[in-house]
Amino acid sequence: MDAVERYAGALILAFLRYLPAVVISGLSPLRWAPPMVRMALAAGLAWTTVLALPAEGIAAMPTQPGGWIAAAAVELAIGFVFGLVVMIPQGALHTAGWLVDVQAGLSASTLFSPGAQNDVQSALGTALMLLGTVLFFTLDLHLELYRALVASAQVLPLGGAGVHLDAPALFGLIGSSFLLALIVVAPVVLGLFAVDVGVAYATRSMPQANVYFLMLPLKIVAAMLLLAATLPFAPALIGRLFRDAFARAPALLGG
Repeated sequence: MDAVERYAGALILAFLRYLPAVVISGLSPLRWAPPMVRMALAAGLAWTTVLALPAEGIAAMPTQPGGWIAAAAVELAIGFVFGLVVMIPQGALHTAGWLVDVQAGLSASTLFSPGAQNDVQSALGTALMLLGTVLFFTLDLHLELYRALVASAQVLPLGGAGVHLDAPALFGLIGSSFLLALIVVAPVVLGLFAVDVGVAYATRSMPQANVYFLMLPLKIVAAMLLLAATLPFAPALIGRLFRDAFARAPALLGG
């Protein structure tokens, strides 16, 4: 295999490493960008990565078809891990918003619009995910992510990295992400719990009234006010959520 073929193979492997975290919309923070833009960015990052490789790294490329297939699977696994550290915090934020939806009574919208039962979405969950996306770029977390991806080529060489995904580290990432996302909405959850206690006392004193529906607008207003009061702390908390996920990426790769 000549040098040109080795360079072409290294370029393909580098592109596969960037593919999940840059191109695949479910894992990439750039899901809002057109597909061609994401493809071009992944190709550019792969090209610069290959240009920065030492001659020894190019010489270490596989020579047999089986070796190339195994190397491609490893590169996709590495990229998938870097995609997970974005997707799981986003999912945790959506779940935290859904929890507030349930407490505030926004999830009861299907009672007033039965036709929408098959298209139930969490309004606050979607709002928190959008806020997380905005802060992801505002806090330059995308630069940290792609900087770590580029640096991974020095720690885990293209085509020669022995990687095994660590299941306990994955469960640790999931647990930590959902805990930190819950901290973002903790004041809202506690405030709505206090409102629920008041509603329970009102129900005991007025059993003939349907207190749940009478207090539903109050709970929604209280949720909006409490959520607005927590917004000044959101950048630090959401930034902590993503940075904690980034810090767990080496453990996911068995490092």
